Amino acid sequence: MRILLETNLPQLAQLWASEPEITQRHLTRQMTEAVMLLERETIERAPEGRGGSSGLRGGIAAVPPVASGISGEVIGLVVGSAAHTVPIEMGTKPHFVPIRPLQEWVEYKLGLEGQEARSVAFAISRTIARDGTEGKFMFRDALAANEAQVEEMLRAAIPQIIQEMTQGE
Repeated sequence: MRILLETNLPQLAQLWASEPEITQRHLTRQMTEAVMLLERETIERAPEGRGGSSGLRGGIAAVPPVASGISGEVIGLVVGSAAHTVPIEMGTKPHFVPIRPLQEWVEYKLGLEGQEARSVAFAISRTIARDGTEGKFMFRDALAANEAQVEEMLRAAIPQIIQEMTQGE
C-alpha cells in the first residue's frame, strides 16, 4: 500500500543541482519534522484496539527520511508494523474471522464477559463473513488533512538553504 505526496518545487530542484549536500541536509531535517507530524496524526486517527499502545497504534511509526543523491529526492515514510494495519486501513472483502481474538476484542471494547461476549463475537464474525469491513483510512486521511502543512514544511527549507549558501560565499 502506498499513499504518496509528491511536491513539485522547482526552486528546490535548482538548489539541489547547485548545492546537493546543503539541500539534502535541510530537506532531510524538514522531512523529519513532516513525518513526525504525520505519525502523530495517523496514530490519532487509528482505532484503539485491545492492545492499546502495543497494538495497531503502537506499531505506527515514522521512519527516518532517506535522501537519494542521484534523483534529488528525500523520502519520508510513516509505516504500520501490525499484521492487521493494511486491512484496517483499506477494509476487507468478506472473510472468516477467528472467534477467540474477536471475543477478546469484544470483552475489551464492550466490557462483556463469558457467553455474552462469545455470542456478540459470533454475530460480528457472521457480519464480517457476509459484508467484510470498511476501511478506516487513517494514513490516507492524515496525509490529506496535513498535505498543505507538509508542503509548507518542505518549502521552509528553501530560505534556509539559500541563507547557508550565501554565508559560505
